[in-house]
Amino acid sequence: MRKSKLYQAVELFEEVLFVGTEVIHRELSHNLFEHVSRQQFDLLNSLMIKGPCSPGSLAVLQGVHKSAISNRIKKLLEKGLVEWDTNELESDKRSKLIKITAEGEKVINDGNAACFSIIENLFNDVEEEKIDTFIEILTMAKEKLTTKGESKK
Repeated sequence: MRKSKLYQAVELFEEVLFVGTEVIHRELSHNLFEHVSRQQFDLLNSLMIKGPCSPGSLAVLQGVHKSAISNRIKKLLEKGLVEWDTNELESDKRSKLIKITAEGEKVINDGNAACFSIIENLFNDVEEEKIDTFIEILTMAKEKLTTKGESKK
């Protein structure tokens, strides 16, 4: 019984993410995506969350070929939203990371504010207790996934 409920929860979560992403991108497209593409925004968001990354890591995160990431990085560099950062931790100084600039952070912050406004309007009638429960479940999931991810290193 528990296994089928967890399966149902995961399936529902995937559907919410898919439909939610579609709705939010559609709502934001007329304002936010006139300056950056959805894929560029997602790349900026990845850098905002993870910090400086190699192009190869970004390709894995976005599930695309390195050439697609190279094109996105090139366009974001031209717009001043990202910049190259030599990885000081690597012994090979040729290894470079891409990092978000202050202007790139502003794009993400503006996008997140607009996104949160949409979500707030969708869920303004949900009881605070249910939101607290949702936060607890997501926090627990994040902690378990983070621990699992760290044990693989």
